[in-house]
Amino acid sequence: MPNPSLRRSPAASPRLARGRALLGAACAAVVASTALIGSDTLAGPHSPAAPTASAPAPRPPWLQRLIQQLKTQPMGNPPQSVWRYLYRGRLVYYLPPQCCDQYSVLFDEDGTVIAAPDGGLTGRGDGRASDFHTVRTQGLLLWRDPRGSARP
Repeated sequence: MPNPSLRRSPAASPRLARGRALLGAACAAVVASTALIGSDTLAGPHSPAAPTASAPAPRPPWLQRLIQQLKTQPMGNPPQSVWRYLYRGRLVYYLPPQCCDQYSVLFDEDGTVIAAPDGGLTGRGDGRASDFHTVRTQGLLLWRDPRGSARP
């Protein structure tokens, strides 16, 4: 049975508008937080293309700054991670979504945001890289927040 709270009603329109505004603010916060990392433009784990084992890999300076910024933020749920993939012939860096309806972020080699392949209200991202999870290859975990590794 469908969730009655999801039915459209005259009162749902303002709620939907508020939800969209909150989502837009959340996306802006992710982009803004990456912009604080440095003057460079900044720009996975859901895998049909199995990632390779974690290994030391060269990290561009903008990515090193992003990781330093992530280390200063409260631990995410799930813990933050950064993945590198080959997508449409290009190296890309993927920051998975943190919770609920937040967007993921996909960066190009220079740190420019390409898309949000997943997350958001629909879970399908912003539509600019809808094939990312099926086309990507050579997944490599570059960093995972170590604070999430501790067991109680």
